[in-house]
Amino acid sequence: MQHSMSETRHIPRIVIAAQKGGAGKTVLSVGLVAALRAQGLSIAAFKKGPDYIDAGWLGLAAGRDCFNLDSYLFDTEIVRASFLKRSSGSDLAVIEGNRGVFDGVDSAGSFSTAELAKLLNAPVILVVDATKMTRTAAALVLGCRALDPDLNVRGVILNRVAGERHERILRESIEGASSIPVIGSVRKLPLERFPQRHLGLLPWHEHPEALAFVEEAARIASDSIDQERLLEVARRASELDSQTGTDLFAVPPDRTPSGLRIGVLRDSAFQFYYPENLETLRMRGATIVEVSALESDELPDVDGLYIGGGFPETHAERLAQNHRFRESVYAAVEKGLPVYAECGGLMYLSRNLDIDNRDYPMAGVLPVQTVLRRKPQGHGYMRAEVTGPNPFYPRGTVLTGHEFHYSMITGVEQSLSSCAFRIIRGHGIDGKRDGICVRNVLATYLHVHALGAPQWADGILRKAAEFRSQRVAPDRGPDSNHPRSVGKGMLGVG
Repeated sequence: MQHSMSETRHIPRIVIAAQKGGAGKTVLSVGLVAALRAQGLSIAAFKKGPDYIDAGWLGLAAGRDCFNLDSYLFDTEIVRASFLKRSSGSDLAVIEGNRGVFDGVDSAGSFSTAELAKLLNAPVILVVDATKMTRTAAALVLGCRALDPDLNVRGVILNRVAGERHERILRESIEGASSIPVIGSVRKLPLERFPQRHLGLLPWHEHPEALAFVEEAARIASDSIDQERLLEVARRASELDSQTGTDLFAVPPDRTPSGLRIGVLRDSAFQFYYPENLETLRMRGATIVEVSALESDELPDVDGLYIGGGFPETHAERLAQNHRFRESVYAAVEKGLPVYAECGGLMYLSRNLDIDNRDYPMAGVLPVQTVLRRKPQGHGYMRAEVTGPNPFYPRGTVLTGHEFHYSMITGVEQSLSSCAFRIIRGHGIDGKRDGICVRNVLATYLHVHALGAPQWADGILRKAAEFRSQRVAPDRGPDSNHPRSVGKGMLGVG
């Protein structure tokens, strides 16, 4: 931690918020970012909350990584430091909120978009879904102002407007009652233009015409939103105190050898990675080796493997058909390869994936079956205490993250004794436990962010260094602790 003298910086910035989830702020945020970028502006894009999908679309529109800002996952000083660093040198910072503007983890709205906007002293543009309402929209805008007068709402964008008369009444009602200007009005759009899954947009990696979608969203924003007024609001944002005691980018003392090769499964099946997680590994001297579980013939020579989340269920047949790659992952685990797997990664490492009573063979590392359900099995913020032996975390560590999975695990009873996590908040595997360990593998439904869990990178790099050093030792033969060697449920931790 380093301290600097107090100074201020002027960062043009806005928060795109809404009165509820599903109001259309993601499409409009993506469109705005792409439209402003097309004007030659450099846009720093941010997503409030732990969302991967919206952040992916915003990053595609901005032509650079979109970063998450979440004071539940990491403390407010780190949120401010990350924002300051990532927005440096940009013409504009656009922060997309999540859910409704005041919606947080409790009745006080803790960790809400409104709290983030106030933390960053950022003006707010409020997206209002105008479906089947006229003057009531003015009451919603006035209500936002009255509920928290400290929230700096500086403009309104109307969405799903039925026609010219509807727009006129809405505009007159809102501006007459609140004096907050309406700077945009978007007509109803056919949903088939914007494919969705679960609670939001389809991930851009799976969208058949992702760039065309961004271009269409940019056209909608250009035609429907007064970008000059929006930029004026952003440029009038007050100066931001840039003093922070946290240097996110200081490389810690060298505790691991440089040159470690960390494999990352990255394709349309496995796409959920925070940029900071991969960046942290690189900053510590690791080389990221990206590999596709769909296309690659085998796992390359790596010292560790990180499998993030995604939607393996939509690629189940292709993953199953690539048996050579699945077998290479299993063989590497037998040799002691450290593997850190989150959510979709857990699903891939299981024996098989059951979708509508059809089984698809997976890597077979974990002695469990994953079953896809039609409703979420775990959704929201998550906290877990490390209580059992595992390859990566010291016992007693408390991890904060999030989960969002439609899958559940069966055949898990015998392996629960090897679960390393006790659930404090959330669901995990069964509401009580999470973090299945097999040899040097840890598989969990918990997604962690490197800025909020520094132990994550420490553990991966330490274990990768051990594995690399041990590979020069004579081969001691098959490990008798592996489930395929000793039968179902007999697990060991390296």
